Amino acid sequence: MEIKLQNHTKKLTKQDIPFLVGLFLLGLFLFLFYTWAMPLIDPDEPRYASTARDMIFNGNWIVPHFNGEPRINKPPLFYWTVAVSYKFFGISEFSARLPSALAAIGTTMITYLWGKRLGDRNDGFWASVMLITSPLFFLISRFCITDMLLTFFITASLYIFFVEYTEPNKSNRKRLLLYFLLCMVFLVKGPVGILLFILITICFLLWMRNFSYIKKLWYLPGFLLFLGIICAWGIPFWLSLGTKQIFSLLSQETSGRFVSGYAHPEPFYYYLPVFMIGFFPWSLFVFITFTHIFNKRNPLSAEDKKYVYFFCSWLALTLFFFSMSHSKLMTYILPMSPSVSLLTILISRWEKEGHLGRWVLYALFLALIVSIALPIVLILTMSKWVPDDHNLSTYHIVIPIIILLAGTLIAFFAFSTVRRFSVIQKIFCFTNCLFLIITIVYSSKYLGTFRSTKDIVKECLSKKKEDYALFSYSRIVPSLIFYSGKNILEINANTKFEKLVPDKKESIYVLMSLNDYQKRKDWVQKKKLHAECQNNAHVILRREN
Repeated sequence: MEIKLQNHTKKLTKQDIPFLVGLFLLGLFLFLFYTWAMPLIDPDEPRYASTARDMIFNGNWIVPHFNGEPRINKPPLFYWTVAVSYKFFGISEFSARLPSALAAIGTTMITYLWGKRLGDRNDGFWASVMLITSPLFFLISRFCITDMLLTFFITASLYIFFVEYTEPNKSNRKRLLLYFLLCMVFLVKGPVGILLFILITICFLLWMRNFSYIKKLWYLPGFLLFLGIICAWGIPFWLSLGTKQIFSLLSQETSGRFVSGYAHPEPFYYYLPVFMIGFFPWSLFVFITFTHIFNKRNPLSAEDKKYVYFFCSWLALTLFFFSMSHSKLMTYILPMSPSVSLLTILISRWEKEGHLGRWVLYALFLALIVSIALPIVLILTMSKWVPDDHNLSTYHIVIPIIILLAGTLIAFFAFSTVRRFSVIQKIFCFTNCLFLIITIVYSSKYLGTFRSTKDIVKECLSKKKEDYALFSYSRIVPSLIFYSGKNILEINANTKFEKLVPDKKESIYVLMSLNDYQKRKDWVQKKKLHAECQNNAHVILRREN
């Protein structure tokens, strides 16, 4: 029996407005709630936030600067978006994180449009809600880092490509838009995003055995548009820094990270647990979709293969592409997020059409049992994964896990009664939503104390009226730069303050980790430093004149 996916109207109508408004408001709440109360988390958030602030103060929008030095490991588009947010809403944690939240909302909107094409408006809506409540997507939408903006532009590029592929027309507007979006991908994170787009689209076309369409990807006016926008920034950038710096940037972000793995080296299988936990519980169900797709008893129609094969290529190749890299971070696989929810929504689509066999029901039961086991394991192994120096009470940790366990149990018993995946889908969406909100609120206290210097800067330095020099021992702490508003020098045990601060009347403050402070007490006394204030992770020392 051939599986036939329903194809409802593809154009937006007034009937889509309630769904889109609902998704926008839900995303606005979930992605921005409590962002103003959580300090910027070291090391990445304050780097991006400080660089954007520097653009406003110094007026240099071509060459990003951090701590007084050019920061050229990323193109400037994300810094620009944060700087514009500062212009409208002032410099704050909320403003720094707003671009990521808006990019996440844009990605959910595109997921809705894709889900609607795949089935109907309800499918598009629930695919978007599943995306919103995926832990990895939810968390990254609330941080001031580049990955969510990259995910939005890659998703938009893939969507335009797919629409052009399935609905060819004589107008070249979509092809121009595609090259514009690819230009934005480049300006967010360099050539890596372009390589990922090419890999997904080429492999999809090879899978579809549509070799002739590969040539159609080339469009000269689009390429000239791409090149023109890049040059509008790249030429002034090149004139400011020179050829050597540009090649250093390209080498560092491609061969440096991907081949040699100079930063964040991890084993090949690193992304398997990241995928399972980052997209829980949908990661448990997406394997059922994969298996069902390749079941010869339920072949797909020629039209439906385009959708299903594309989403499979998107998910599998993103995992493979970044697994091949020697440098790995959990945020790197974020661009595949929409493919997970779109593949999972197929289960409810096929369920409506009566194409799910008995073995699929057994697989769903197994996935639910695993989802029940996960929170139980988390509770039993708390002593191993909870940090020893955490600043949270036990109930701060246990309550979110109990909520997750309760939701999985309700989903299991509901499914055992009605045997409908759509019931699981809705229960897990609500459970994940509640779990993630409570988790982020509870964890903000820990993150604010151990992964930021906001509280210690506010307590010790914000009210200082005299001019002072600020140093950081052993390593630069980016949040110290953002919250103090000063450029920081890194010092070590051999540093001589007299050379760095000739004026003996100028006050000197040094930030040290508590660990370094305990180990270097002799050095502290020798340099005539005494503790001014401290939190659970750092201490600020003042030099006696």
